[in-house]
Amino acid sequence: MQDKALCPECEIRAMMGRITKESIEASVAKMARLEGVTTEEGEYKRRLSICGECPSLKAEVMCAECGSYVAYRARISSSSCPFPGGDKWRQP
Repeated sequence: MQDKALCPECEIRAMMGRITKESIEASVAKMARLEGVTTEEGEYKRRLSICGECPSLKAEVMCAECGSYVAYRARISSSSCPFPGGDKWRQP
């Protein structure tokens, strides 16, 4: 008996059901820390704090401006905040 294949849309819905704030944070926590590539813990938390107050944050995990998971974007040093009108992460 063959396994019944899901349609692509159903597969995406099933996958999205497994993606939670906790699963994303656990995945980011496992990322290797690389000098000049990943942010230091303090900067990472600062960025996430800013995202947590942003009106563009959707479902506690996704940036509506760029479609990325904010935890991944915040961990990468070269990333910037895509908020219209200016990078909210930029320090004065």
